[in-house]
Amino acid sequence: MFATPEQIKGEFWLLGTLVAKPGFEDKVQESFTLIAKSVQSGAEPGTLHYITTRGVGEKSNKFTIIEKYTSPEAFEAHKATEVFKGLLAKGTDHIESMNVEFTQEF
Repeated sequence: MFATPEQIKGEFWLLGTLVAKPGFEDKVQESFTLIAKSVQSGAEPGTLHYITTRGVGEKSNKFTIIEKYTSPEAFEAHKATEVFKGLLAKGTDHIESMNVEFTQEF
């Protein structure tokens, strides 16, 4: 899966893009909505921002995820949640491709 690069210490951003398989766009959106609700509930205090967007028109199968974490450990806690594991479990059925990048502010 996505391991946090060893060089990251402290706060960081995750930028992800995901393309849903045809016919599964709404299911992918539902999964991201569940994750966002989990973050917003305060269940993940180390997740500072969790923003998801969905393309429009012929790009409606493309999702962009912008996340900010207090630490690599906070990201590990995010990945351990049931809602996150649920999205990954559906991965091969619902997801055509995925790209994840880690960045830090300067």
